[in-house]
Amino acid sequence: MFSKEWFAKFMIYFGYLMCVIYVCLGLVLLLTDIFPVKPAALKFSFSLFLIAYGFFRLAKLVTKKTEPND
Repeated sequence: MFSKEWFAKFMIYFGYLMCVIYVCLGLVLLLTDIFPVKPAALKFSFSLFLIAYGFFRLAKLVTKKTEPND
């Protein structure tokens, strides 16, 4: 039904979308007061983890795109 080329391109765009979602979730958690009951240190560490993970995934996508296929 779907070709492999189409699915590969879709997964690349989905990977970029997930990077943006992780970074945005981290920023929303860091900059807003969505969870007022949770301690500030916990919110800060979790939002920092989400932002770092988003950038880590972005770096993996970019390096995977630039490395040659064997």
